Amino acid sequence: MASIEEVKAALMQAAEQGNVTINQIRAAAENNERMLTRLRAIAAGTGHPAIAEAIARGEQSKQRLAEAMTLVQGSSEAARRYVGILG
Repeated sequence: MASIEEVKAALMQAAEQGNVTINQIRAAAENNERMLTRLRAIAAGTGHPAIAEAIARGEQSKQRLAEAMTLVQGSSEAARRYVGILG
């Protein structure tokens, strides 16, 4: 069985990995935004359903990335709170 110090250390490592994950999601969101900008520029003057679908899916991915970032932040915060509870 792990000691409290080992559990605390593992929790802090997990929380720090959450920070790394958030940075990766942030980078993905920035890349996604660049993709959307290009798609919108290309779509100017066309009403083709395929380009509208591409933009809609890009917007959906943007929302899901934001949701993922919020969830990972919450997970890291909860792990840190538990470290505080353990003392």
